[in-house]
Amino acid sequence: MKTTDKEFEKLRDYMYDRFGINLSQKRVLIEGRLSSMLVQRGYKDFTSYIDDLMKDKTGQEASLLVSKLTTNFTYFLREAGHYDFMRDNVIKPMMEKNARQQLRIWSAASSSGEEPYSIAMTAADCLGFNRNIQVSIQASDISEHVLKLAREGVYAPDRVAQIPPSWLTKYFSKTKDGNFAVKSDIKRMITYQYFNLNDTIRWGQRIYDVVFCRNVMIYFDKPTRQALIKRLYDALTPGGYLLIGMSESLINLTTDFIYIQPSIYQRPAEKASRQETHL
Repeated sequence: MKTTDKEFEKLRDYMYDRFGINLSQKRVLIEGRLSSMLVQRGYKDFTSYIDDLMKDKTGQEASLLVSKLTTNFTYFLREAGHYDFMRDNVIKPMMEKNARQQLRIWSAASSSGEEPYSIAMTAADCLGFNRNIQVSIQASDISEHVLKLAREGVYAPDRVAQIPPSWLTKYFSKTKDGNFAVKSDIKRMITYQYFNLNDTIRWGQRIYDVVFCRNVMIYFDKPTRQALIKRLYDALTPGGYLLIGMSESLINLTTDFIYIQPSIYQRPAEKASRQETHL
């Protein structure tokens, strides 16, 4: 099923205005991802689907559309160096203080849960029986569909293939149908909620010690990335870390973030002068 110019422009503008996702060069992707769904649901063209999308007040249609048009490709311990960095540069230094502390982490595009569960398992494995550090993980996404999957926390064998066997035994239970369910003690570390990163409200100030916002900015144009980076900076505690996708960078964005290594940035303990980042 093909889109007319008007249909394509309506979907393109809807995704940009509501979610900041730039699909200007993705007409083929839109047609490829949506056509079979529209046919299955009895739509004769994109116009009637768009009309229903615009009239839907529940948010279910928008959530389904986002799930179809964004990749949502993820797996446990993806870009594993980030978890090692968090362990060695955040959790272990906190443990050395031997004092009661709270570690607050945000998985800002949590998809179907692999990222926040990987964060939780990394923290649990490092902390062991240490009860001085309380770990709180906030996970969010713009798709209620993937949030539902994340809350359920049940994965097919191929989805957990890269998890170390010891973690699989320690942090998962095998279900009757052969899948793997995240154990409740790991689940309790995480709170899931719907959140649109392009909303200008409901942003906490200086709340998080670590923010994972990975493989999200690839969907945004420069003005949207610039606005998002400013909000992420404000959401971090001084000295906190921002982890983005390995294929992403803050090149040519105006930011006070300090470059640590590829895909890892830090909010300085004391505010430095704002400057253009050229890496």
